[in-house]
Amino acid sequence: MKKTFVLISILFIPFFVFSQEAEITLPEVTTYVTSSVEQKIVITAEDIEAEHLESLSDVVERAGIQNLAYGPYGLENKPSIRGFTDETVRVVIDGICVNNAQYGTFDFSTINLEAVERIVIVRGGFTEGVEDEGSVGGVIYITMKKDALKNSLSAEASVKTFFNSERPLDSYFQKVNFTGLLGQNTFLNAGVTANFADNLYFYEYEWEWGTRQNAQVIDGQANTYLTHYFGDGNYFSLGDLFYGGYKHTPGVVNSTNPGLQQDYNNNLSFTLWNPAVANLFNLKNSLLWMCNNRFYEDSAGTENSSHYINTFKYTGTADFTSLAGGRLQQLAGFSADFTTLDSTNDGTHTQLSGVVKSTSKVALGGGWSLSVPMAAKFCANDDNVNFAFVPKAGLSWNLSYIQLICDFYRMVQFPNMDDLFWEGAGYHGNPDLKPESGWGGDIGVNLRGALAHGNLTVFSNYYKDKIQWGSGTTQNLSSAFYLGVDFSAGASFMNGFIDLDLTGEYLYNRLLDKSNKYTYGKRIMWTPDLVFTLVSSFNFELAKINLSAQYTGRRYTSNLNIYYLEAYLLVNLAVEASEISSPFSRLGFTPYLKIDNLLNWQYQSVDGYPMPGISLTLGAKVKFF
Repeated sequence: MKKTFVLISILFIPFFVFSQEAEITLPEVTTYVTSSVEQKIVITAEDIEAEHLESLSDVVERAGIQNLAYGPYGLENKPSIRGFTDETVRVVIDGICVNNAQYGTFDFSTINLEAVERIVIVRGGFTEGVEDEGSVGGVIYITMKKDALKNSLSAEASVKTFFNSERPLDSYFQKVNFTGLLGQNTFLNAGVTANFADNLYFYEYEWEWGTRQNAQVIDGQANTYLTHYFGDGNYFSLGDLFYGGYKHTPGVVNSTNPGLQQDYNNNLSFTLWNPAVANLFNLKNSLLWMCNNRFYEDSAGTENSSHYINTFKYTGTADFTSLAGGRLQQLAGFSADFTTLDSTNDGTHTQLSGVVKSTSKVALGGGWSLSVPMAAKFCANDDNVNFAFVPKAGLSWNLSYIQLICDFYRMVQFPNMDDLFWEGAGYHGNPDLKPESGWGGDIGVNLRGALAHGNLTVFSNYYKDKIQWGSGTTQNLSSAFYLGVDFSAGASFMNGFIDLDLTGEYLYNRLLDKSNKYTYGKRIMWTPDLVFTLVSSFNFELAKINLSAQYTGRRYTSNLNIYYLEAYLLVNLAVEASEISSPFSRLGFTPYLKIDNLLNWQYQSVDGYPMPGISLTLGAKVKFF
């Protein structure tokens, strides 16, 4: 108890002393610990800009990960990593987990990609970071832009067509962003977007053609980050992310209900970073207020339900960068959040949850290193209290051009507030639910070279007490076995003129619940056997061309494995001209075009929700200085 008090006290100290701008001499850091055991997919701001990706859902697909899509821009999309989806995939923005406490997911529409500096996707349940609350399927780490070496003001506008004569120009997207210095050590990064999408696209469904109706989306985002550096490397950052959306979220294709939905989200955060505290560790403290309000209306404009969620969260991490002569790295983290929910369907409830996590990384010599993440997490909803200890262990052998890894981990997912308390539409929640849990392991090899790289990872998971909606309520119904392969490869040719990047996943899984003879031994619904993305980049002097192919295999529409959705291949093309600069000013103009679903493939990601065929987007980005 005494050690816990000391740790918490250390984490809070900088809130009271950061204003004392004392000089700090940063020590030299020596480490013999080899690289991370995690399998990471890294997508930079340059990647996003080169392919002109519209949303975080596009980023997930670009990473060779399945995306369960109910429609194009602005409509519901869910990532599925290794066959796990929804709340089992955690989203962490600048070190703070932002999954919604009511339904466990994160709305991918709310992020302005222009404000993103870097996205790192970790597949599987082995995570060494101490910021998140523990994953099952994986974690998506998002780092937002906070500083810049010079002032920059840019604006971007684009229009999209689905080649529908009824609405030739279907969608409009506008962005304005500023990054720059407000003082010698103070930086501002701010942006705003405004978007309109009618989504009147053609589709083929059950051998008949139609035009998607009631799928209009009007939304916008605003982001602001104010960062001030003081001392040697110390800084604090005040950030705000706002999203507002008015959406017609249609049901299946033959539904006549427009499904009016309004979302108003706001994330206000404060982060304090102190490197080399007492020449021992780097320290990061973050406070977050996360507000999520959602309203549903019927076609007459009468409100059917409303949901108000407020979450207050603290996250503190300490990174002891060089211990035992550089042979030990120690990370420690603590987070706690308090959520209030006022919902038409769930009622009024409070939730208190938190996690204490540490990761020890030890250099064993000869290129070997051991990584041991440990976490203790809890969640209290009214009278429902869950607690879990989540141990993990990973081993890495690192040479100049090759790395071998293996790891073993536990997975635990607590029920969300909808699972526990939902009442409506013939269904009700179950306060007696048990947490989902399981065990998993990976073994893999990473190859690194000057012109080529790649990795291959074999993973296996056993998962039980999966929470499902059925028989009018939520129940811990099924257990399942997963076996698969993650793979990636990249190469550069002709001095960087051609770049190739391949990422994907092969998955085998089977349900193991013997109490249901109809589903025992069957494949889990919605999980394809193969998903991959191949991106080809051609860097001409006057233009950059990106050609990508995204493949998603056959998926069953239920656990009975009777009906299935056909596999599909999406080919996308993005062409960006070189910047046209004015000789008399600092004005720069960059036109681009993008063709999505170049083959006009008629497909469904989720049964009953046909997706768009071919579309063309024309746009331009203007840099004023």
